Amino acid sequence: MKHLFLAIILFSSFVHSQKIEKNNKPIFVLVHGTFQWGGQWNLLKDDLTSKGYQVYNPTLTGLGEKNHLLSKETGITTHINDIVNFIEWNQLDHIILVGHSYGGPVISGVVDKVGHKIVHQVYVDCAPLDQGENTLDVFGPDVASISIKSANEMGDGWLIAPDALREPIATMRKHPLKSYQERVYFENEIQTNGTIILATEATSIFGYMRTKTAPKKAKARNWKIYTIEGPHTLQEQDPSMSKISKIMVDIAAQITY
Repeated sequence: MKHLFLAIILFSSFVHSQKIEKNNKPIFVLVHGTFQWGGQWNLLKDDLTSKGYQVYNPTLTGLGEKNHLLSKETGITTHINDIVNFIEWNQLDHIILVGHSYGGPVISGVVDKVGHKIVHQVYVDCAPLDQGENTLDVFGPDVASISIKSANEMGDGWLIAPDALREPIATMRKHPLKSYQERVYFENEIQTNGTIILATEATSIFGYMRTKTAPKKAKARNWKIYTIEGPHTLQEQDPSMSKISKIMVDIAAQITY
């Protein structure tokens, strides 16, 4: 009986130490891009979860399973508040905040509001906003022209069609033009470490961001910038997903408390 009691104590101590070790790891919050939903991250989420990380991938208002909430008032402020509220209501901290495509401008606004909870920002084939910029400033004049034309011709002046900027898939829905045009003004001077990861395909659409805005912003912030061969949606297939996962795990390993 004495040996059994000792074994239980040792096992409990081991489990407790494992929980502490897991809780000491940063938390990943993944923010999806235009037309998409939180499930866009499922492959990467599963990979990071298997490595012992807590990972969250909320869906933005008006998209995915929340498409019934879409309205003409849905803009980038709406989506910034989505993520801020998600973080605060779930009491998350020590966050590696990740944005893909349009999710990049969104997380820039999130950092301004809850930057004390963010330990690192990661931009997947996108770039951060500077004061007073909007999404179209980041992605350039070609994306602006295509988006506005699509909204005017196929979206009653306010919705961008899913096939306007890339080949649509089943989970993609119309996206509010306001979220591209609305400018973001920062109230706080919060700076965190960051990383930009760029793709190589679809240069006609994303070339401006990859060659002009992303390098310029990375240099100004002294951030690392990586290029991974693959499509705009690097996180949705291998081998590019595994390469992103490795970068993120390496980032997490360098964060101490």
